[in-house]
Amino acid sequence: MLIWLSWIEMIPNIIKIEKEGKNYILFNKRGMVLELTAKEYSVFKKYAGQKKIPKNHEEFFNKLCCYEMTEFEDHAPTNVPKEYSQKLFHHNSDKPVFKSPIIAHLGITSACNMKCRYCSIRQPYNKIKELSTDDWKIIIKKLADLGVFQIGFTGGEPTLRKDLINLARYVSSLDCTFNLTTNCWKLDEKLISKLKEAGMRQCQVSLDCHVPKVNDKLRAKGSFKSVSKAIDLLKKYDISVGIDCVVSKNNLNHIPEFVEWLSKKDVPYLTLIKIKQGDLPLEVFKKLLPDYFEYSQIIEKLCDRKNADPCVTLDCGSVSNLQYTLKDDELSKVPIAGCPMGHTLLSISPNGDIYPCVALSNQEFKVGNALKDDLKSMWKDNNVLKELRLVKSKVQGICKGCDRLDHCRGGCRGIAYSLYGNLWESDKTCLRR
Repeated sequence: MLIWLSWIEMIPNIIKIEKEGKNYILFNKRGMVLELTAKEYSVFKKYAGQKKIPKNHEEFFNKLCCYEMTEFEDHAPTNVPKEYSQKLFHHNSDKPVFKSPIIAHLGITSACNMKCRYCSIRQPYNKIKELSTDDWKIIIKKLADLGVFQIGFTGGEPTLRKDLINLARYVSSLDCTFNLTTNCWKLDEKLISKLKEAGMRQCQVSLDCHVPKVNDKLRAKGSFKSVSKAIDLLKKYDISVGIDCVVSKNNLNHIPEFVEWLSKKDVPYLTLIKIKQGDLPLEVFKKLLPDYFEYSQIIEKLCDRKNADPCVTLDCGSVSNLQYTLKDDELSKVPIAGCPMGHTLLSISPNGDIYPCVALSNQEFKVGNALKDDLKSMWKDNNVLKELRLVKSKVQGICKGCDRLDHCRGGCRGIAYSLYGNLWESDKTCLRR
């Protein structure tokens, strides 16, 4: 149930609030999501629109200020550890945790000016017909009606679409937030200004290393320079920057210094994404997978940074490496629940075909078509999604008996499928013992 009352308009950070069971989900302009209990929500509703922070609820509202859900003229928030929904943690049912995806990744084009061989979509998106502006608007409206909160424009390279600003404005008009995943080649100040005006508050930037020679070898010559310039421009327009870094043996040893470089650049977010096969021959892919212990030890060093920026997020393929660094009592304090396929996200290709995630963009995992199908019934009843939600029951081998299966949900199914040709094979790259 969507809640839209006049008092919400007094809180400029909030886009919308939805009731899920007994709790309430808050969505803000930067793409952050926070769940409140009914008791917390009543406090939020009573005080969040005030100019001064209520002293009897200062700790609670300090947390909400850190999440950028509200703000007060007399309060500068002090950082608190981030909390995340635990709904997925013990879930083992073919029913989705949420009534709709929270995020939809829209691959609005297959065109790209770079040729990264580890790109997950180069091969599956090759030579498929792209949808028109009107078709994408129909899909975006269907996603918004379903309850999707965030639309992510991806590709290919989304800035190559001439209608990007048009689509971005349309997303914002439906009280959804949108972000962009880009290689920054065409992201100049004029385009950034238009995207900000259209409602963009957050942008994901592809960068694999702070050493230009290393990054450009993986991406394209001149890539580092373009990205570095774009980061400064995005900050100028108060657009939050997140870095997407593909981790492989090519750049693994550079990650600690890369994180420090991002900190000095005042970049708030970094996502470490374990390399997927993409267009790589299988044997080359195996050789480029990061060494388990070396990667795990690097993650351990990053954990020692506590809450220092950038905030480092791990993809589901890297969760097993995090588990290497954490003892059981520490794991209980870290809210991780592995692969969210079928629960929080969908991936839509340039022709409207839907997949569980970009790492499983094979035809056999096709969920439907966003232009043609009823999304509500698809989300609830599609057999591919129902099977993936049961991953903890279906995973085979050493993962099945692991006492930490709730935490990682068997790792990345895309990597497992590439390595073993079996969606349910254990993540044998995990060497935790």
